[in-house]
Amino acid sequence: MRVGVIGVGHVGLVTAAALAELGHSVVAMDLDRVKIELLQTGKSPFYEPGLDDLIARQTGTGRLDFLSVPADAVSDADVVFICVGRPTTATGDASLTAVEAVGREVARYATPGVVVVEKSTVPPGTADRLRLTIARERPGLAFSVVANPEFLREGRAVRDTLQPDRVVVGSDDTRGFEAMRELYRALTERGIPLIETDVRTAELSKLASNAFLATKISFANALARVAELTGADVVRMTEVMGADPRIGSAFLGAGLGFGGYCLPKDTQTLERIAERAGYDFGLIREVGRVNEEAVTAVAAKVEEAVWNLEGKRIAFLGLAFKAGTDDVRCAPALTLARRFAEEGAVVVGHDPMAAAEARARAVFPDLQIAGDPYEAVTGAHCIVICTEWPEYRELDLDRVRGLVAYPIVVDGRNVLDPDRAQLAGLTYLPVGRPARLGEVSGR
Repeated sequence: MRVGVIGVGHVGLVTAAALAELGHSVVAMDLDRVKIELLQTGKSPFYEPGLDDLIARQTGTGRLDFLSVPADAVSDADVVFICVGRPTTATGDASLTAVEAVGREVARYATPGVVVVEKSTVPPGTADRLRLTIARERPGLAFSVVANPEFLREGRAVRDTLQPDRVVVGSDDTRGFEAMRELYRALTERGIPLIETDVRTAELSKLASNAFLATKISFANALARVAELTGADVVRMTEVMGADPRIGSAFLGAGLGFGGYCLPKDTQTLERIAERAGYDFGLIREVGRVNEEAVTAVAAKVEEAVWNLEGKRIAFLGLAFKAGTDDVRCAPALTLARRFAEEGAVVVGHDPMAAAEARARAVFPDLQIAGDPYEAVTGAHCIVICTEWPEYRELDLDRVRGLVAYPIVVDGRNVLDPDRAQLAGLTYLPVGRPARLGEVSGR
């Protein structure tokens, strides 16, 4: 099939490359010419494991092209994917201005019979508004609007798109379903489930899924607070819980909470949707509160350990919101670094992939970037582990002990082995687990 993809962020770019891999002819378009020029060289504008290789392979086959003119992506397409950003407004609502703008471009250039696919996460009712926009802009155009929410995870996006747990399609007409069955035939022939439903259910399903995942994370973090107060070990506790197939172990890691672009935004959006519909979704509101509390709890550990922050050097290992990505949007590390800098601390960070993004996105000028983790911890009064990169799990802790000013590690992701940290002479302060005192206190 001929496919147009509008927007080459995480969702759009991975979708475009994956659909080309499935055998379709894909034109991906974005108004950001710098991004398009970079992609035309075979390079992704962000880090995602396996994505550069996939782009290079598919541009080489001629099935994938990148352009900056909307007409080039829309005019000959059988299917047009909308993958534009959906930022949250000051009121907590989803801004759908970009989605509406794409609808107008589709109306202007599309071939009759085109299927317009919402890939961006949108609130229920968006398809109705999109359908009305296209009809108003071009009366008489035959088209369908389909909801096909993505469920990819940053750091595993290529795999999640080419080997998904399920494909969800919402449509209100036969033509939409038929087009999507053909589009995903290569996946369904491998046994991947295709779930067909109405449009509004499909639209809401993505928000519901992300809100539930956020709820699991916040539940684990609330348990961590209880574990610390009672002397229990939240890591072993969640292992017990995760062994129950009704619960599962995924998203039960206690720590600094969730960040990134999707979970904070989608939980807030779902709460606002419920509120506007007349339902007080207090559970989701509490999820957000516990997530903020997780960051505050780690900050309190650092402040208790070093006493006064002013003039202290705090080393942050990990700046991305999670391992496997260079995304620092809503990253807890930057929230903590900003807070400590405002209190007079010297803040230095390291990340194997997200250093450039952190430097570009940090809204305060005092964040120093180290070239490697050992440079970051040299002279540090406290080390804060914020991202679960394998590099940090494998640190030479004896070397670390010899480089720091104070032998204190606050492990915001429970990355290190507590016994190994203590044997190296480090005071180890994890989340939801008993502390290990490695330094000798004066009397």
